[in-house]
Amino acid sequence: MDFLLQHTESLEQEIFFRTADLFNADVDLIFWDTTTLYFEIDEEDDASEPWQDRTIPALRQRGHHKEGRDGNPQVVVGLALTRDGLPVRSWVFPGNTADVTTINHLKDDLRGWRLNRCVFVGDSGMFSEANRQRLSRALGRYILAVPMRKVTEVQLEVLARAGR
Repeated sequence: MDFLLQHTESLEQEIFFRTADLFNADVDLIFWDTTTLYFEIDEEDDASEPWQDRTIPALRQRGHHKEGRDGNPQVVVGLALTRDGLPVRSWVFPGNTADVTTINHLKDDLRGWRLNRCVFVGDSGMFSEANRQRLSRALGRYILAVPMRKVTEVQLEVLARAGR
């Protein structure tokens, strides 16, 4: 297991590209979403743990749970998929990680994967000015759902632009 953990990033990349090649997968859309998984225990993880040349963060933390289980320690799981549902890569974040902050990890970790022609698709939990700027610089093309409370603001901004 130590060997696999040490080489996780290169293994995930190689497995994805071989699988994508085998199934002739389109990688023009990358769908991104997160969810929370809670634990039936009372204690959070105390501290991060050093392991070889990296630090494993304390993952089981209390945070906002989408199903109202805020009292339980949890982790946040992020998954990037192709349009056909082929997993690109997955992440596990500490339970107190906000959805909107996970895009930085996705962009940093997939930087060298030759996915420069794809369109990023995210739900309304990813909508923020910082994410829109980051996605504009990194890929240039993205689709983000807009939270209902922001619809008027976005509509006015779009209608104020010149052109179509």
